[in-house]
Amino acid sequence: MVRVFVSSLFHEGNSFSAVQTTLSSFCVVRGAALTAKAQVSNASLGGACRRLERAGALILPGLSAVAPPGGPIVDAVYERLRDDIVAAVREAEPDGVYLDLHGAMVTEMLDDPEGDLIAAIRKALRPRVVIAASLDLHAHVTDAMLANADIIVACKENPHTDYPLAGERAVELMLAMLEGRIVPVTAAVRLPMIVGVQMETAHGPLCEVHQLRRQISAQEPAVLDISIYNTTTLVDVADGGQCITVTTDGAADVAAEIAAQLAHELWLRRFAFKPDFVPLEDMLADVAAERLQGPVIVGDQGDRVLAGTAGDGTVIISELLSRWHTIRALIPLTDPEVVAAAGRLGVGSVYRGPIGGRLSKGISPVDGEWRVEHLGDGHFVHDGPFLANEPGALGATAVLHRDNVTVLVTSLPGFTQDPAAFRSQGVDPAGYDIVVTKSGYHFKISFASVGPCIVVDTPGISNFQPGLLPFKKRRPIFPEDEVPEPNFAARLFGRVWT
Repeated sequence: MVRVFVSSLFHEGNSFSAVQTTLSSFCVVRGAALTAKAQVSNASLGGACRRLERAGALILPGLSAVAPPGGPIVDAVYERLRDDIVAAVREAEPDGVYLDLHGAMVTEMLDDPEGDLIAAIRKALRPRVVIAASLDLHAHVTDAMLANADIIVACKENPHTDYPLAGERAVELMLAMLEGRIVPVTAAVRLPMIVGVQMETAHGPLCEVHQLRRQISAQEPAVLDISIYNTTTLVDVADGGQCITVTTDGAADVAAEIAAQLAHELWLRRFAFKPDFVPLEDMLADVAAERLQGPVIVGDQGDRVLAGTAGDGTVIISELLSRWHTIRALIPLTDPEVVAAAGRLGVGSVYRGPIGGRLSKGISPVDGEWRVEHLGDGHFVHDGPFLANEPGALGATAVLHRDNVTVLVTSLPGFTQDPAAFRSQGVDPAGYDIVVTKSGYHFKISFASVGPCIVVDTPGISNFQPGLLPFKKRRPIFPEDEVPEPNFAARLFGRVWT
């Protein structure tokens, strides 16, 4: 029986946030609890574990630590989680290791924690142990990751409806390698290019490139996986552009040729990535005039916690209170000080003071009198399909109400792309004209059954435009800079067993 160690350390970083990610941001399960969660989880870990069970493998569970995107992880927190995983791997003495990682973590001091983690695991293993990892397609894929893992694959869709498939594919290739049926070699081509808008894969320029990816995968028998990484905009890291990886069964030349071809196609489309968001005022006018029937689900493009912001933006709240008094709105907001104050006052009391704008630069708080309608612990389980059945944590919460606006105030930036985040804290999205989420993509699949989903053009660091972010390590890069034609030559990765 093949023995496979499984673990998850999942976080998407924001290099520009002053709000650090601490241990309280992570939902951590270990051992048998990890195995039980994986039975129903729609994360990559769930897909991987269910595939291993079907193959008759013995699953050796480590830990799963998942946090919403946000600022750099405190070094001591990352080191503790890393060391726990490495110690468990060493004790397990597995034949294979599967890791569910985002791929774009950053810590206070590290730009490549995933590469550091995989290298530490590799050092703790016997030489012939296979390491496989599945990543988010917004990962920052590094040489350290590719050099120390045998298999790295990404999910292929944004919004991410295919996390389980990525986990399944990673362990399928791991098992094939353990059985001696394949000898993987991976070619990687990086482009000095940021994709910050039109990032969905079902339409626009990325759709065209993925159509070609699927065509090549179907026609070339040596191809095991092709992954296209559109690195998140909020990490400031060297080589933080786009990356194409092609993994073949021993066919290095084929992998290099395909990777170069797809990179060239992506580069040719660089000017096609243009904003297509709806102006906030237009959306509100349509709701007020009942041209849009509620509840309308709104993605707050400039303040996307799912891209790593603090989630304390007040633009939509201010606009509603000042000009759109007939629109009943439900809006999440991160403000731990207000939650603490509301907790001291109690349900039914009135909090007088500002809300929001405490964690991010350039955001004005909204002052007023707010009735405390509910207090909660912030725990919930995702309805999905994105991260279905995964636990989530908002920290302690308070539901505040003023005039036509209800605010779900959270202590931690959280996954509000899911209706369960609101319902679990005593508010039903169905009772409002608009429901704001701190998401730009994934809310569309989670809220599709609740109402029409629209991404609005709001200011903030997650609404990418050239010159917005003070990149240092990531430059020169298009469209921040004029850059010459890239080198499309691939780098090759693959271990030779002795």
